[in-house]
Amino acid sequence: MNKKNRQNFLTAWGSLSLIFFLVPLLAACSPQSASPTEEPPITVTMTGTEPEATPTSRPTSTPTPAPLGSTGNPIIMGFVLTPEQTNEIEPAEDLAFLLTQESEFSVESAVFPDFASLESAIKAGSVHLAWLGPFEYLYLNKTGAVDVMIMTNHLGVYAYGVKFLANVTRGFTTYFDPNTNQSIGDPIAAMQQFSGTRPCFLESNSIPGYYVPLGLLANASTPTLEPIFTFSYNAIIRALYIQGICDFGVSYALIGDPRNSNDILQNIPEAQSEIIVIWQSEGIIPNTNLSAAQNLPLNIRFQIQEAFIRLSQQSTALSLLSTALSYDVEALRTQEDSFYNPLRTVIESLELDLQNIINPPSQE
Repeated sequence: MNKKNRQNFLTAWGSLSLIFFLVPLLAACSPQSASPTEEPPITVTMTGTEPEATPTSRPTSTPTPAPLGSTGNPIIMGFVLTPEQTNEIEPAEDLAFLLTQESEFSVESAVFPDFASLESAIKAGSVHLAWLGPFEYLYLNKTGAVDVMIMTNHLGVYAYGVKFLANVTRGFTTYFDPNTNQSIGDPIAAMQQFSGTRPCFLESNSIPGYYVPLGLLANASTPTLEPIFTFSYNAIIRALYIQGICDFGVSYALIGDPRNSNDILQNIPEAQSEIIVIWQSEGIIPNTNLSAAQNLPLNIRFQIQEAFIRLSQQSTALSLLSTALSYDVEALRTQEDSFYNPLRTVIESLELDLQNIINPPSQE
């Protein structure tokens, strides 16, 4: 190769080398293309041949309860009736129907076999009205479960009392005026003359025949001997007439007199004059009441009160109530809790367990 051709060859080779060097360098300096964004994988559950789409859950709304007193949420009125008291169920239902018409609230009756069942229903909020005796009311009211609304009139009074009786030959001083049918003088002095003597009481679970006289004696600081339980007021009159069994006895007052019973009048009429009243209390034992549960709104409570007072002007309603309660009801009136204070005062010193008295423990 001559000198000129060799020179041309070297020049061409140099140019090619430069190209080979620059191409990779320029490629490295050029901007990189962006990688495409990856989509998350889609999971499809196949059922048969079709995909099964999972529906989006939506929040569920809580249904609004019907207003209390409406057909869908009636006011419940509770009665305690033993299984044997089947004749009282229908009158209780009929009374609730009359109350529905009179008050324009939907009211239904509910029957319970014992007080414990009624108590549970009241405290659970499923019973709004209840017919209660004195101790039942005191117990439930103390727990804050109920308040009295209506008081029944039984045998002419809304509350009755007790009378202390003795044979005239025993020599006790009487603090009672038979002409006015009222006690006179100092009741403490009347009670204290029974100190150290033996009483005849009705039975150990009776309010007028045991707890109230026991409380009156305790409040007068008058200890007595162990009582004789006679289980009937007529038997108390007979024991006092015969003598030697007990020194004094206690019976109900303001709602009659056991000395005037047919048995006493026919068999020992002399008891009318020989058995005398030593002292008689005022009406301190309230009759059966209608109480409202704490969950019954005040506006409904007042309207129910007014409806019952209007119903009490109807002989049909009073007859139904008397049958449903197995308790003669002559009238109704509205009542406040303070009406029970005299009874509370009398039994306070006894420190009674009202729950066990009302619901005695099972003997099994």
